[in-house]
Amino acid sequence: MKKNMILLGLVFALVLSLSGLAFASDNLVIVSGNPGGTYYYIGAGMAKILSEKIPGTEFTTEATTGSPVENGTYTSQSDETLGIFTLDGAYAARKGDPSRGFRKALDNIVMVQAGHDLLLYWTTLKETGITSLADIKGKRVGMPVAGNTAYFQAMAVLAEYGIGPDDFRGIPMTYAEQADALKDGNIDVMCTGGGIPQAAAMDVATTRDAVFLSIDEDKFAPLKEKHPYWWMSQMPANVYRGQTEPVNVFTSQVCLFASLEMDEEIVYKITKVLSESTAELKEIHAEGGKWSLETTRRVYDEPVVPFHPGALRYYDELWKK
Repeated sequence: MKKNMILLGLVFALVLSLSGLAFASDNLVIVSGNPGGTYYYIGAGMAKILSEKIPGTEFTTEATTGSPVENGTYTSQSDETLGIFTLDGAYAARKGDPSRGFRKALDNIVMVQAGHDLLLYWTTLKETGITSLADIKGKRVGMPVAGNTAYFQAMAVLAEYGIGPDDFRGIPMTYAEQADALKDGNIDVMCTGGGIPQAAAMDVATTRDAVFLSIDEDKFAPLKEKHPYWWMSQMPANVYRGQTEPVNVFTSQVCLFASLEMDEEIVYKITKVLSESTAELKEIHAEGGKWSLETTRRVYDEPVVPFHPGALRYYDELWKK
């Protein structure tokens, strides 16, 4: 009798498998950013939430440079990969913009969800005597990896101060490496992209007398005119120890993308779970609260990049009249 029951169970499992009803475990990856950066913590938080709430599917996060070129390429080439990077980077990827490092158009990249703003931080130490971005000329500067949106933003800001790539010593590093190098005196300024708070900036400000360099207001108009897909914003006072004044920063929109080939049903589930889990993601990282329906609605109403059909189905159910 026992043998018959076991045999019956095996036959039933085989039938389920052949009919496509078996709950085979799928493994999906979220490519994020530098360890110590906001992308990485958001990606890890998403992976945890999705793994818990979508049965039979395991999500993991992988650290990368966070650049649209790297994360966009991974996303474009796999129907099992989600990518976190900037909206302007995705736009450039779909166009195959060679000035942004794309050799060909990655026109299958589509939107899933919009999230936090990426702020460009310029951080130094009080002991360096650096008080303005104009003082960067001739200094050693930790830089985002070339191809990262923060890198292009940094070069655009410096250009407004008359500072070109040959006017300072730019050293590409991860954000965590930049924090260590600044504290050890191996660089004079670090340039990092992230949310509020940003882990590398928090590390420095917690242990040393940090100075956050603000973009001068007379640079706002020319920067906006030349780069309409970015905008100026302000980091409020008292985010970090000793930072008693607001800081003018350059900002871009960070989003979650997939390839058009990713299964529509799984993207629908991912979109639904993430949209309903904003509070949980905020508990993992403060900027997780920006990964919300409210944020995504702005992009839905004025799309820069098309939405994945699975994501669009979910949002249309909520908002399409």
